[in-house]
Amino acid sequence: MDSKKQGYLFYIFGACLYSFSDAIMKHFMPIYGVHQVTFFRTIFRFLPFLLLAFYIGVNPLKSNKVKENTFRAVLASCGTYAFMCAYSYSSMTDVFVVGLTAAIFVIPLSILILKEKFYPKNVFAVLMGFSGICLAMRPGRGMLDIGILFAVIGAVISALNQVIVKKLSFTESELTIIFYHNISLTAISTITCATTFTAITLHHIALLFVGGVIGAIAQYSIIHAFKMSSSSGLASAGYFMLIPNTLFDFFLYDKAPDAYIILGLFLIIVGSFQAFTIQSKL
Repeated sequence: MDSKKQGYLFYIFGACLYSFSDAIMKHFMPIYGVHQVTFFRTIFRFLPFLLLAFYIGVNPLKSNKVKENTFRAVLASCGTYAFMCAYSYSSMTDVFVVGLTAAIFVIPLSILILKEKFYPKNVFAVLMGFSGICLAMRPGRGMLDIGILFAVIGAVISALNQVIVKKLSFTESELTIIFYHNISLTAISTITCATTFTAITLHHIALLFVGGVIGAIAQYSIIHAFKMSSSSGLASAGYFMLIPNTLFDFFLYDKAPDAYIILGLFLIIVGSFQAFTIQSKL
């Protein structure tokens, strides 16, 4: 299989794992608040990478593009906080739908900043995927509240972040890109949760640890995908997050997918297949 198509599959894998991680974090936000949950998520997501760097004996912070990595790390941290705040104000469904509009912004940014070629099939995949998401999730009246404003901000930042990651991936390793981001987010979340920190049970720590480790695998998969394929080509892959969301409803809440969800998944698969088939051309 072509390496760029493999990159597309890596992104799908990472996006689906992020959906699991986000669901765990969302569950604990009403209990411990956005800042404390973000702190634990970051610490537990960062730990596997720290161990990996120590094991292979490398210094991920060593880079010729310290300023670029630092800017991207702070930008990505702001995006993370925007979405975490959005989840605390709005329903997961509404934030999920708005957050995935990032794919719409990725293509023009990739063309302007990275000079990537324009492929109508990529636009088709993004529009089909987003139509499928809207059809399946059917966001409600909450689309006008403050949480959605945070989600829109997060989506724009996410799109710019993806383009910058692709640019850095030409010269930087996955670990370097990941380290700068997690160090930035650790510092910010430590400061913000210091005054509101509350006691947490061992059981909850264990669950947050699982969510963090899942997030670590997801983060590495997505960064690795950018080294293998173009940012515009990967734009539509994130819509596959609908699959774990559907599984959550079915196995945890005994809610079978209705006709809207099935049709939405169909549109996502059709659009993504179009994007997948042209990866080798990008």
